[in-house]
Amino acid sequence: ARVEYFLILLIGMALGASLHSMNGSISGSLNTGTAKGVVTSVQETPVRNTVHIDEQGRPITKYQLLEPFVIPNLVGFSVATFLPGQVMMPPHKHETMHELFYVIQGDGMFQINGEDYEISPGSFLHIAPNEEHGIWVPKDNTMPLRMVVTGVAIGDKIVKKPASSEK
Repeated sequence: ARVEYFLILLIGMALGASLHSMNGSISGSLNTGTAKGVVTSVQETPVRNTVHIDEQGRPITKYQLLEPFVIPNLVGFSVATFLPGQVMMPPHKHETMHELFYVIQGDGMFQINGEDYEISPGSFLHIAPNEEHGIWVPKDNTMPLRMVVTGVAIGDKIVKKPASSEK
């Protein structure tokens, strides 16, 4: 039950920050995003590759439960999977995004601004804009690392949903 409450809190934080940012930065009519919500599950969602490829050429995979920017400023909501031995390094950063991670299965390592952190189920990470971060799973781990991932875009460089996918 503790995990479910934390996930609800995580979703609420991301949505609240997104809506607050949206209300403060839009003049004229309010862009509230999609007119219809979604009910889905990981079991109903196809796995897809992310843009992150490890040193062995294997992509990090995810279940994209909510597409990026369906809700203005919210960069989606997904469950990402890192296999044992997968490395997403060197560290990278996002200029205009707060990124949120919650570990639901497995163990791994996170590097934030040069400092290493061991992560395991129940670990929560908030990566602020411009914080360099990378992730890896030790080769000798027996199970994958699975994390809930979301984020909120901020500032003048907010990426909008592409015009070709708008209806």
